[in-house]
Amino acid sequence: MSALGFTDQRARLRRILENSVEGSLYDSSETEEDGRIVVLHAHRSNGERVTVRFRAVSSSDASEEPEPGTILALRGVDAAGGGCLSLIRFLPPFRFTRLGAPVAGSMRVRIEAGVARLDIVCQDAEWWEDTGPR
Repeated sequence: MSALGFTDQRARLRRILENSVEGSLYDSSETEEDGRIVVLHAHRSNGERVTVRFRAVSSSDASEEPEPGTILALRGVDAAGGGCLSLIRFLPPFRFTRLGAPVAGSMRVRIEAGVARLDIVCQDAEWWEDTGPR
């Protein structure tokens, strides 16, 4: 059994995103592995770069493309629910991709970037900081 099976995944994911995203400024985003990973690039006001990689993504949607330099705010981390989201539009470049329904244990992450709303259903996330120049 995975070590994550013994962890409150919602609380863990919330802590990761509060530490990495909250108050950072949006730079860009991209997908990897045919949309199964979403990577969010941001920076803090002191110039530190922050990268968040959402893993095992089953859907990802943006109401519109966030403007670079927009402040990011975590708006929620909740269980993904059972709805089937098969057609999705994910972060830049906006395109439609067919992925499966959320897997049991997936979390829905909601992030606000100015007027843009990001909605990512994933199983896990990791983050790191880089103090080098942007």
